[in-house]
Amino acid sequence: MRLSGVLIAGLCVAAPLAAQTRSDSAAIVLDAARALQREGRETAARELLRLIRTRYASTPSARTADSLLLTLPSVPVSGGAGRTGYILFQTLYGGFLGAAIPAALGAGGSEPYGVGLLIGAPLGYFGSRAFARSKITMPGQAGIAALATAWGTWQGLALQQVLNIGEEETCNEFGCFRDESDTAPWAAMAVGGLAGIGIGHAIASRPVAAGTSTLVSHSAWWGTWFGLALGQVAHVTDDDNFATMLVGGNAALLLALPAAKAWRPSPAQVRLTTAAGLAGGLVGFGIDLLASTDDESLTFGIPAATSALGLMVGALATRHQRDPDDAPSDGLALVTLRDRLRVNTPVPLPAAIPAAGPRGPRWVPGFRITLLDGVF
Repeated sequence: MRLSGVLIAGLCVAAPLAAQTRSDSAAIVLDAARALQREGRETAARELLRLIRTRYASTPSARTADSLLLTLPSVPVSGGAGRTGYILFQTLYGGFLGAAIPAALGAGGSEPYGVGLLIGAPLGYFGSRAFARSKITMPGQAGIAALATAWGTWQGLALQQVLNIGEEETCNEFGCFRDESDTAPWAAMAVGGLAGIGIGHAIASRPVAAGTSTLVSHSAWWGTWFGLALGQVAHVTDDDNFATMLVGGNAALLLALPAAKAWRPSPAQVRLTTAAGLAGGLVGFGIDLLASTDDESLTFGIPAATSALGLMVGALATRHQRDPDDAPSDGLALVTLRDRLRVNTPVPLPAAIPAAGPRGPRWVPGFRITLLDGVF
């Protein structure tokens, strides 16, 4: 009977609530979430904070909700985006290091590589499993740790190529020549990868939002691609092309950090945006094939332009995309109108309800029922 009374009260005050601004409504729900958090009802507080992020994304309360969500104990993760995916990646990477380290030392024969694989893969598995159990509680941590490992490996190789580390220059009467090293690239990748593992573990020890991790990762590789393409357009060759990829990738990675804070994307938004960018790039390579161009600047310039266009279209098309874990489902309202019309059983949601008090109006926790939820 008490629940029914609250529901009726919630429906009766729908008009006054509608008269408020979005910022006011978000602030009221934020206060309710804080009250629930103080009472130890963390699950309910988390749902209210996610509701603020979804329904009132452009308000100051949404930014506060982001910060509060990071302070709440995280729900244990599973599946490819969390612990198991991280363990799988690091197991494979342990095998890679088991082969890269003997190559860096100039080992001959197959025995050192066999020993490296026997040691590296199990070490990667058990080490990552222990770290995941003790530190990883959300998918964003797993994603950023894996990115740091892969990114460190790539940075090591690129820096070795740009700085000519381990290479010797020989000069004679015909000019000077640089002797490329067979071991230096492997050593650089191994050192960079180990450094990346350490940095990734340090970063992943703190809460990392899944959308932030995904955006940073995708942006870094997109920046590397655009650095390669722009280098080819500018007719940059050899080691200088590694420099353009380094600059492009690291610049995109650094820019993604404030962008993630301002945009607060979900992993689904980032992945779908990347899918649109890939589609645009493939269209560009298709144009290259149809035009039968032999000019490298056009061969890379056209796909770079079309992939950039695809990324912009994807970002605009997915600006309302939600992840199931971050937002209420479309079945919460009686009538939902998005891609099509749906009629559902409405689900009561926590809400702040105005009530008369001895010192004037006040807000009390209650529930609301959404009759219509649509995008027009």
